[in-house]
Amino acid sequence: MPYLRDVRPTKSELLILRNRLRIANRSYKILQMKLDGLILEVSRLAPQVKVEYDLLRIRHNRVRHLIAPAYMIEGMLNVTIAAYSVESKTEIEVSEKNLFGIRVPVITGTNVRTDLVERGYGLLGTSLVIDDLADAYENLVDAIIAYAGNAATLSRLLGEIERITRRVKALEHVVIPALTRSIATITAAREEIEREEQTRLFHVKKKRE
Repeated sequence: MPYLRDVRPTKSELLILRNRLRIANRSYKILQMKLDGLILEVSRLAPQVKVEYDLLRIRHNRVRHLIAPAYMIEGMLNVTIAAYSVESKTEIEVSEKNLFGIRVPVITGTNVRTDLVERGYGLLGTSLVIDDLADAYENLVDAIIAYAGNAATLSRLLGEIERITRRVKALEHVVIPALTRSIATITAAREEIEREEQTRLFHVKKKRE
């Protein structure tokens, strides 16, 4: 370990190690505070992501439940034509925001939901199952957008928690104890050197007398 190589019982070495220990302790406190904040945010976000995931599954199952009757009643061709007749196009925008120093995604959608008249297909020429299927798809897209952003944020926060936890443990169990031991060793060695020097000076003085 670099902070333990060539440790010499000198005053300058002792000052260097004490400064490193102060920095390590300060870094530990800062990282621990950040870790606590991240854990709190994850504990808040995780239940929300779970709810959004459950809603996503429900809406996906709703689409699967409706698409088979739509094919049977309208036929695959008419369902496809209705899908391509929608005049407004859904646009997905992905940006980022800073959360505890971490860049996390913000996903938003425009034109996700449309009025009946904006869907393009003839209302008189299609059955209600097409409207139900269109509503179900729009609800599904809305759920996907909500889940995707928060799930990605949760994933990044968990990754950062894992990274910081490793650093905190390294500081707590390796770096800080090693620096503390080195400082104690050098301090003891310097005290021994000073005692020997005082003894030597005492004997020199006695001889001169």
